[in-house]
Order: sequence, then C-alpha cells, then structure tokens
Amino acid sequence: MMSSIRRQITKLKYSFAKNIGRDARIIRPYFNEKWYLDKNKDVRDAGIDPVVHYILYGWKEGRDPTPGFSTLSYLHNNPSVHEARINPFVHYITKGIRTGYRPDARLTTDRLPAAFNHAQAFHSVQDQSFPIAAETAENIMVIIVPEHNTMSGGIYSFFSIARTAYNLRFKHDYVVLLMTRPNKYDVTYTRQRNFRNSEDVFRFEQIQRCRSATNIYIHIPEYAAPDFCDNLDDDLMAYLKSREKLNINILNQKTDIMPEKEDLEDIRSLAHELTQSVAHHAYFSQAFADRYDLPTLLLPAYTDLSGYEKIPFAEKEKLIIYSPDTAPWKKEALEVLKKELPDYRLLEISGITFDRFMDLATRCQFSITFGEGFDGYLAQPIHQGGVGFAVYNEDFFPTPDLLNFQNIFSSPDDLVKNIVPRIKALSQDLALYEQTNARMIELYDGLYSPEDYRERVMRLIDRQFEYYPIHAGSHFSYYKTSKPAQA
Repeated sequence: MMSSIRRQITKLKYSFAKNIGRDARIIRPYFNEKWYLDKNKDVRDAGIDPVVHYILYGWKEGRDPTPGFSTLSYLHNNPSVHEARINPFVHYITKGIRTGYRPDARLTTDRLPAAFNHAQAFHSVQDQSFPIAAETAENIMVIIVPEHNTMSGGIYSFFSIARTAYNLRFKHDYVVLLMTRPNKYDVTYTRQRNFRNSEDVFRFEQIQRCRSATNIYIHIPEYAAPDFCDNLDDDLMAYLKSREKLNINILNQKTDIMPEKEDLEDIRSLAHELTQSVAHHAYFSQAFADRYDLPTLLLPAYTDLSGYEKIPFAEKEKLIIYSPDTAPWKKEALEVLKKELPDYRLLEISGITFDRFMDLATRCQFSITFGEGFDGYLAQPIHQGGVGFAVYNEDFFPTPDLLNFQNIFSSPDDLVKNIVPRIKALSQDLALYEQTNARMIELYDGLYSPEDYRERVMRLIDRQFEYYPIHAGSHFSYYKTSKPAQA
C-alpha cells in the first residue's frame, strides 16, 4: 500500500503538472512568444517553450511576457500577489484586468524586490559550501551549466564530464567545479534535481574566490559562448584576465546551435587558447576544426545505465514514447500512429526526471526521436531492450550504413509512410524485434565504452586535441599529424 507521504508526493506532482497546464492555457493567447524569445536569447537557445519558461521561471526572474506588461510593476503595485507568489500575468488576465490596472506602468529598477529575490537562498548555501580546496588551488577546471535546474541530454553530459574528471583526480592537479553561467538575472541553483548525482553547483562569480589560481580551464556549452563575455562584470573580467593561463573549451554538442567562427571573437580574445570538444562522430573531422578555427577533440556523450535493468519484449507495454522536439513532420506522424495503432499509448517525454524517463524507456516497446536523430531518445530505449525510430541525419549519424537498419528511415516522408507497417512487423516477429535491437546495441558498443570515455575525458584535461586547424589565417601555426584515436 502506498504510504501517506508517497500519496502526498504523488498528489503534489499531479497538482504541479495540472497547474502548469492550466496557467499555460490562460496566458498563451495573450503571450507574445516571438517577442519573449527575441528578448531572452538564453530561452530561445535552450529550446524551451517560452510560455512554460515564463510560468516556471520567467516571472520569478522579472521577465515580461509582452512588451506592454511589466512583471515587476505588477508585483510592486499588487503586494498581495507578490506575497502569495502568484504568477502576475495569470492574475492580471483572470482578475487584474477587471480592476482597471494598467500593466504598462514601469518600475525604475530592473531587479525584483529584495524580499522576492529567490536567488538569495541559493547564494547563501553556495557561499557556505564553496570548497576550501578551490580557494587555495593553483589549477581550477570549471564546467559551465545552464542556470535553470532543468533536464536535457546535454546537461546530463556536463555533469558526467565533471564526475569523471573528479574520479580521475589522481591523474591531474585540477580542482573541478560545476558552475551556472553568469547571467543578468542572477539565476542559479545548488543541486541538480533531475537525475542521480552528488555534485554541488556554484555560481560563476564565485570563481573570484580562487585567488591562488594561476591556471583556469573553463568549459562552456556552445550556445552560451557568444554572450559569455557580455555577462561578465568588470571585476570578473579583470580577474579572468589576470590569470597566468586561461584556456576555454567549447562543448560542441549540436552543430545546429554551434556559433560560427565570427561569433567567437570576444571569447577568443579573452582566452589564451580557445578549443572545442565535439559530441558526435559525424562532425569530428579536419573540416570542422578548420570551419571553427579550433583545435578539436572527440568527446561523445556517455550515459551510465548500469543502474537500470532492461526487460524483454514480453514484459513491455504497448507504449510509444517520443521526444519533445518540434519537427515539421511530427504532427503528421503522431496522427498516423493514433489512427492506425489505437491500442498503443503515445507519450511525449517532457518535464520529467531522468529516472522517470528511464522507467518509460524500459517499459515502452518503441520510441521516436523528432530531434537530431542519434540522441538519447533513440539510444536509451534501445539499451533497455526496445526499438527506437529516427530519421537519418548526416550531420549527427556516425555512418550512412544506418540507412540499412530496420529502425532508421531515410526521410520524414519515409517515416510517416512506413512507421506503422514497421511497428506491426516488429511487434509480430519477436526474432526480428530482437535482431533490430541487437544490431543497434552492437553499433553503440563499437562507438562508446566507459573505458574510452574516461580516456577521452583525460585527453580533454590534458588538452590532447586530435585535429588542429590548418587553413590560411588560422590562429594556430602547427597541425598535429598523429592520427586521431579510434572511437
């Protein structure tokens, strides 16, 4: 029988999800999504639904949902809304609009009232728990993470790099720190709550406490690189420039959001050397080192699934899970599945913890990724004994041989037209289902292993890059001629 506390937690989770949906339905017709994304590049680059972002984070950070509504003004002029911590735009639409309140009255400050500054509690914990070892260390390695406590494959990989680097500490002299990126809203958190980990998270400005550091090595997600310098205040910039050695590495997880070479000039001028590590075999090449004018290392994302048991087909549910990505062909594909496979339950993976995702990845018979293709929405269900479907993408898939696999389609039209017959064939032929799964597992085993991952993290720490740019005008005067390590 479910315990009382578990019932309470379940009720709270249901209420939380229900309230988000309710608030989204209320404000979406009035919400200026394009304007919000234009004003908040961090939200746009992270691929977050702007309405959901405003409900969960934006209003607490003083961001505005439209050009004509001031979140700060509404909270200032409506103390009861402020004290009750009610979403101001929801309150305005449902109640305030009838009172005649003008939402375009602006405050002179661009920060929330001190009593509402939700970051202060995090700051206090971070200040008290900042490691003494970091304050006295000569070598500091920082992995920058997004400032919002959310879940994605990229965020999981950042924590994985940090944990692996820490476990390899007997091989290097770095103190390893996870820090939220500098941002004008002063948003941060102390512990990632969406997957199992024991890592403390600090805010980037605390790097200034490392007064003994002569060598600082910073790893920045690709989407955060162009604006990184813009978010540094004068003191923080002066601190970084005063170090004997400041190396910056860009964690290039997705080429479609990786800035071009011209967008990296500010961060290049700050660093003594700017480099990149790439997460996919498909864009690990001399061409990509030349394109970005950066020394390049392959560092594929590795997910340790040893704590999750896979189950056979007979124990799986008639469940198809799919990624939250917004592909143009997503709606058509889902409509075909709903119409032709009414006995299957379709479920989007969104707003859940990694453990919950792995639970669904284990129980589902099939999964579909509407994103880059060669990602966790494809891989994790396969490692749990299932079959994941994707559309081939030459920018992310390691080999065109995957076009010959039962679960990989050549185009969106191919998937929409043939996914139902493919699901029927696989679900009715256990040998074919297991063969399709085994073929993918063999491919993954050839690309990834814990031993190779640890070796590559160590290469990153030692700055042993495998390709160096050689084109005219390169910032680098030499090319490493030794062959890249085999994945």
